[in-house]
Amino acid sequence: MSVVRKTLQENYIYFIKELTRIDEEISRLPVGSISEKKIGNSSYYYQQWRDGKKVKSVSLGTEAPSNLLDGINKRRLLEKQRKDILDNIRVISRAIDTQKVTAEEIIKIFSQHGIKTILIGSYCIPVMKEGLGLNLPTIRTQDIDFLVTIPYKGKEVDVESILKTMGFSIGFNSDGSTYFSNGVFKVEFLTPEKGKGNDKAISIKPLKIRATPLRYVQMLSEHPLKMEQDNYTYFVPNPWVLAYHKILVSRNRKTKDKKDKDLLQAVALLREIRKKPDLLKKALSYFETLPDKWKKFIKMQIDEYIPDFLADRLLY
Repeated sequence: MSVVRKTLQENYIYFIKELTRIDEEISRLPVGSISEKKIGNSSYYYQQWRDGKKVKSVSLGTEAPSNLLDGINKRRLLEKQRKDILDNIRVISRAIDTQKVTAEEIIKIFSQHGIKTILIGSYCIPVMKEGLGLNLPTIRTQDIDFLVTIPYKGKEVDVESILKTMGFSIGFNSDGSTYFSNGVFKVEFLTPEKGKGNDKAISIKPLKIRATPLRYVQMLSEHPLKMEQDNYTYFVPNPWVLAYHKILVSRNRKTKDKKDKDLLQAVALLREIRKKPDLLKKALSYFETLPDKWKKFIKMQIDEYIPDFLADRLLY
């Protein structure tokens, strides 16, 4: 590895860690701004913030709490720092030779070492587009996410040693989970949440990693699709399972942009599935196996975007 490339990667990893730290700090700070309104001889203060297209407001009385003002000012400063960091990451990413390692090569080496995972996240969308002939928008990010089910039943493999040969360095998220970055890609591992509210990283001892536990990801491991290449195979979720999963996670998103992205991908998947009777039949049958609370929320979203999608579900 050249000195220049190594330096770029080190800088990239530094900025990624800083971005993670800042995002976590911002999430704990108050949103919006403080406005003042005079009524007679008195001043009244309000905290205002945007929630989608709506502006929400909370009365603070005749005095704005100093800790709230400090928190809002700190959030503004951190948001500016965040923008500067993202600009730096984009510049560094363009400077790095991305041809050295591709996402496909990471998937291939995992398969060849017998690492049992399911490719999830944005990189499984183009796989479905090509493998199933679905006309889907491909929004790739620098994150490559793998689902690891527990108990893990694959081979014992030192993931860090394998990825190190490809120029990756190990890092740790605030919850203790493992990630690997090479200055271009960030490889992370997710696993089903053991209990509601349990957000501590889960050790996957055979792989010598710690995975991030998330709600709903268990469903992505149900009846996954086996994708076969010339000399390796790997798995991705079924498209209808992924669509329902995207809808479910959208309701817990903290930002509108991420929620909109989830729903965009879910709607695109379901519209394509509707065009293929064999896939539609399986999608509707699977829908009926979901918990009632999940079905209620999924139906509410589908009825808004694709009103007739679930119309014939009782026929299957």
